[in-house]
Amino acid sequence: MILIIDDDSAVRSSLSFMLKRAGYEVQTVPGPREAMEVVRSVAPDLILMDMNFTLSTTGEEGLTLLKQVKIFRPETPVILMTAWG
Repeated sequence: MILIIDDDSAVRSSLSFMLKRAGYEVQTVPGPREAMEVVRSVAPDLILMDMNFTLSTTGEEGLTLLKQVKIFRPETPVILMTAWG
């Protein structure tokens, strides 16, 4: 399962649509709290994760979430995404 974490519903929908069409199982969540609920209960094969979840564009939220994810799922690859790159 590929977990998509992004506060932008259009990004979640687009990525989910493309990946499902390619045959992947996908789950989407809008933010860190929901992401950690999923990560604690199941090991995703891959995580696509936004770096910013509020009006801040520093990427700190994404890096904090990455650290939390890696505590529970150190083996899971994570691809970080941002519109502010």
